[in-house]
Amino acid sequence: MNINTSILNFMRDFHKKDDNRLAVVRGTRKMQYEEFFSEIDRVAAGLYALGVRHGDVVMIALPNVIQSVVAVYAVAKLGAIASMIHPKLSAEQFEKSVKKQSPKVVFLSEVNLKEYKSACKGIKTVNCSMFRYSYTGLPRATEFEAYASSGDDVMFIMHSGGTSGEPKDVVISHKAANAMAGNLLMSLGDRFYGDNAMLVVLPMFHGFGLCVGVHAAACTNMALVLEPVFKPKKIVESIVKNHVTTIVAVPRMVQLLLQEKGFAGKAIASLKDVFVGGDSVGPELVKEFDERMKEAGAKATLSPGYGLTETVSVCALTLDGYREGSLGFPIKDVETRIVDDELNELPTGEAGELLLSTPQMMLGYLNDEDATNKTVVIIDGKKWLRTGDVFRVDDEGHLFFLGRKKRLIKISGMNVFPNEIERVAQEPGLIKDCVVIESRRDGKSYIKLLVEEDLSLEDQSRIKAHIGKRLSHWSMPRVIERVEKFPRTQVGKVDVAKLQEDEKKNWR
Repeated sequence: MNINTSILNFMRDFHKKDDNRLAVVRGTRKMQYEEFFSEIDRVAAGLYALGVRHGDVVMIALPNVIQSVVAVYAVAKLGAIASMIHPKLSAEQFEKSVKKQSPKVVFLSEVNLKEYKSACKGIKTVNCSMFRYSYTGLPRATEFEAYASSGDDVMFIMHSGGTSGEPKDVVISHKAANAMAGNLLMSLGDRFYGDNAMLVVLPMFHGFGLCVGVHAAACTNMALVLEPVFKPKKIVESIVKNHVTTIVAVPRMVQLLLQEKGFAGKAIASLKDVFVGGDSVGPELVKEFDERMKEAGAKATLSPGYGLTETVSVCALTLDGYREGSLGFPIKDVETRIVDDELNELPTGEAGELLLSTPQMMLGYLNDEDATNKTVVIIDGKKWLRTGDVFRVDDEGHLFFLGRKKRLIKISGMNVFPNEIERVAQEPGLIKDCVVIESRRDGKSYIKLLVEEDLSLEDQSRIKAHIGKRLSHWSMPRVIERVEKFPRTQVGKVDVAKLQEDEKKNWR
């Protein structure tokens, strides 16, 4: 496995590609590998004619359409940099990214063409329709020589919340993206292989969607079934039509699929694996999913994992069945360490910040050396990434996520982990979704549990009693409060930061 090459070479060579095998599908448009590689060459040649060279930034602000996948690998062939942009950023946010990154070319579609027009003044654009396979504004092919990457060149700029909670642009090399794909595939064994079909519904501006849903899957010759919009009914239709076997998703997507009447029986019998990350997975969700699969006669399991954009998404995964609270084990070539605030390693079982050392690590944050140096540290001559997440490890090596370091709440001087309370509150028979935030009265902190459902006083007492049995009394919510609807981020995660900020306005 040679990771010291471009992502295009790595994908093409990881498993030999059959020209007649299906590569990508979007609606009724299907593309076999012969055409897929031909289109990569054509689009790379067109970009070259637009002046794109090694090290230039090409922004890809597209939904999950075939052009998105082709454009990524075409950019790689030129040794240019693919900046993956949410296609529905506000015009102001997009303009900020353009000023910061100075792209040579921007890929747009109907969903953002008008809104982003003024920010793209003086920049060459290629317009890709969601409804037909086209590249308006791409010149005819010009002869060019493919860039020979050693793997150390920059391949992606990905937007991230940053390990400190502040938004950052993460710079990722070809080598890191290849390492993640290879490490994951070596850890999974034969769970990704050519006869399977991957549903690519998680957006490609999301590291999990791009580097697992697309890159790792394409390495093994899985057909990529592209869905630009997450609508549960249409997703079920796509699963049936394309015999989808594998899905990567955030937990919210799984919740919404389970609420869809059609997500049952023969319609989902083809499913084998659903990998979830990006947010907490409660035991109630796993139980409901397992029951639905059993009823349908499907073999699929729900496999929670953990990852960050800074490690090109996945760095830990559940491989041996769900264990409550665990996110599994580190994948191949990912070393972990649990440390205290002074970066001293802690004994097994103690909670502390998770550090990671792996070839999957980012190069750094774009134009932010200070933030990079705070996040990437050298210990005993080895590079470690500070995740900003609190974990503990049991004697068998299972990783248990306790929450963001920034979310840690102190009650009477004791550390309380919101994620741990949320997990216990979502055990079967209790509540489906909840968020723990810190509240204060008269200067004293206490725990508030937010839910989206109506709960009687009896139900609230039962939930509090259950939490009290499982966790310390410092973790007991003083208040359980209903909210109309949780705010969510662009990929469907609960926006905990907004809920906490709103709560702070009421502190006294």
